[in-house]
Amino acid sequence: MALIGTIRKNSWLLVLVIGLALAAFVIMDMTGQGGPTAGNLTLAEVDGTKVDYVDFQNSERILYSGDQVDIFSRRNYLYNYYVDKVLIENEAEANGLKVPIPELMDRQFGDNLSTLVQTRFTDPNTGLVSREQLNGIKQAMDAGQLTPQLRELWAHQEKELISERLSEKLVNIVANGIYTPTWMVERMNADQSSRTDFTFVKIPFDEVPANDVVVSDSEIKKYLKENASEYVNENPTRAIEFVSFDVVATGTDSLNLEQDLAVKADAFRVAENDTFFLETNYGTVDFAYVTAQALSPIITDSVMQNPIGSVIGPYIDPIDNSYKAAKILNRKILPDSVRCRHILRKAVTQQEYISAARTADSLKTLIESGEHTFDSLAMDFSEGSFSVTLNGGDLGWNTNGTFVKPFNDLVFFEAELGQVYIVPTQFGVHLIEVTDSKSTSQTEGAQVAYLVSPIIPSQETQDYMYDEMLNLVGENRRIEDLRAAIEKEDGVLLQSTSAFERNDYSLTVLGSGQTSREIIRWAFEPSSELGDVSPEVYIYQEPTLYYNNRYVIAALSQTNPEGPPVFANIRDEIEGILKNKKKAAIVAAEIGSNTDLEALASQYSTVIDTAKGVNFSTDFIAGLGEEPAVAMASVQAPLNEVIGPIEGDFGVYLIKPINRTDPGSNINIPSLRQTYTAQVSNQAKAGVLQSLRKQAEITDMRDTYY
Repeated sequence: MALIGTIRKNSWLLVLVIGLALAAFVIMDMTGQGGPTAGNLTLAEVDGTKVDYVDFQNSERILYSGDQVDIFSRRNYLYNYYVDKVLIENEAEANGLKVPIPELMDRQFGDNLSTLVQTRFTDPNTGLVSREQLNGIKQAMDAGQLTPQLRELWAHQEKELISERLSEKLVNIVANGIYTPTWMVERMNADQSSRTDFTFVKIPFDEVPANDVVVSDSEIKKYLKENASEYVNENPTRAIEFVSFDVVATGTDSLNLEQDLAVKADAFRVAENDTFFLETNYGTVDFAYVTAQALSPIITDSVMQNPIGSVIGPYIDPIDNSYKAAKILNRKILPDSVRCRHILRKAVTQQEYISAARTADSLKTLIESGEHTFDSLAMDFSEGSFSVTLNGGDLGWNTNGTFVKPFNDLVFFEAELGQVYIVPTQFGVHLIEVTDSKSTSQTEGAQVAYLVSPIIPSQETQDYMYDEMLNLVGENRRIEDLRAAIEKEDGVLLQSTSAFERNDYSLTVLGSGQTSREIIRWAFEPSSELGDVSPEVYIYQEPTLYYNNRYVIAALSQTNPEGPPVFANIRDEIEGILKNKKKAAIVAAEIGSNTDLEALASQYSTVIDTAKGVNFSTDFIAGLGEEPAVAMASVQAPLNEVIGPIEGDFGVYLIKPINRTDPGSNINIPSLRQTYTAQVSNQAKAGVLQSLRKQAEITDMRDTYY
């Protein structure tokens, strides 16, 4: 705290230091010593071909401008796209593959649309590709009238489509070269069709006390040597230990929030314009009417009984942990069903909506003047369902919730019988008339507006906790010191992440995002040494309310180089494997030749269970999990004989096959060959790009930029 106080009292010194640092940075950039800004704008190099960072940024802007897609997810997608693009184009050129212009146009506008085009131009309301939108783009393209933004998107998309199509051609070459011989068809059919049911007894490894088993370092090193290929690191990795502190509102914070909302509630009670008051005070209102069942039980009675205009609260809503004040705007008996008719003018673009609204307004005038009837105009102008149009636009009787919200709110809560209204929806512009309604149940609904104040920590609370974390960091610069300090704190745990690579953006437990990315970058800095505690307190923000909801202190607990693993980092994992093997041997010795499943179940306080339909290809056995050794033994063991003990991954097993279904001799070889060849082809298709990446020489420099 003393250090922080000194910095605050001498803030002029901090400003001076920052200014000098910025000046040094500018000078360094001007003299060509500034990393990427000095002209080295290569994001990656793939077999000698450079991926330009400026192109990468432009692609990100074109594809994701204004999009809410996670920034690191989209960058990861784009990086893979650029790397794969180089690999695919090189391989396609070597094989003489191309994408002619007619084929490219067919992928964009024809009968064989690319999956990319289908994804980007699917109407969310229908789930179908919007051919109208695509045709509009084609017409604008032919006329040279594409907007600059759409022109950029389409130019980039064409490159994506070419790469996608070349990739399809490459994988098809591989897939079409696959053949399944008859002997393999018969073997695969036997493996998949022969199924065994068996009873079993599982003896968990925990039955042997941990203290009864000792594994030496020499045994671990021997195992590692014999299984070295399983532990080789393809890329350098790091792991951290961290302590996380949640930032929560104090009692004082909560009281202040309640008092502030109480003041607003008093003003809301006498406000002349509820809508304006809600807009200026971050309130919410849904002009639909809700029944008592749809209200929070905390306020149900008050809303349905108090006078209109009353304000209820502040009260705590436990669902979203906030203070709320509710104002009763109106109450009335709701119709159980309504009968209405409409004229729809379809629209997608802004210009189409403007045109549709003008047409609807003209039709409304004709109806209200008496010059034309609603049903006659529906026959001539409605672009809705053909059957509805033939019936004069009549939609029949419908209950609440049948229509899209703007339409539904109008016909059930606002419209008067016989009046004509204009409402836009995602389908276009509707001209609507409610012709009848029923209120048999006499259910009352209320229209309610809310002032909302989330219960979040104040800035003072956030700052206080941050200062405390800075003190903890300042006093504990090594991981062993941090561990000792945490042991003294009640309810605070030191947690670990799994290993991560240089360009990852997600950490186990902590999740993904900019802060996790900053921790990863620190872990890979040349100056970060094993056992170091980061000098920075990392801040995680609440994603919707944007306050600091978690502070994290990180310590570098593992550094794993490319290639063979560091013994200390892999020791515990291998020790666990070897301990289980020794426990399995102890259990096997205890069992000896005993094959009485009931006696063994009683001896080890377990039960006899049954697994059904297990074959050679079974990955997961119900009641056992992934136990390949047990699955293999079950299909090979004679019926009605107890086999074991079998050393599995999670315990020791004795099994007794009780039923087996044989594949039979009458099999359709051509049909099965086609099925199995298709299965292997799909696996091969998925592996083509992976194989190209593995063989390529790729230099990844993403961490230089972000």
